[in-house]
Amino acid sequence: MTDLPARRRRTDAPAELQPGDNAFDLWLRESLRQAFDEVACEPVPEDLLRMIEEDRAERERLRRQRRGGTG
Repeated sequence: MTDLPARRRRTDAPAELQPGDNAFDLWLRESLRQAFDEVACEPVPEDLLRMIEEDRAERERLRRQRRGGTG
């Protein structure tokens, strides 16, 4: 599979053929891209980013606590 930035750069380019790809795989890949690429390129909402950062901080606090550090 291609990396995300490269996938975003391709707007209307057909899918690259991979060994073993068949017509259904190509159709499905392109259909999904057409349906969801625009949504996938939207910015992540600030509330969601905040929740992710809070969770990351909590997991780090718990990890330190398990190691015997102060939290």
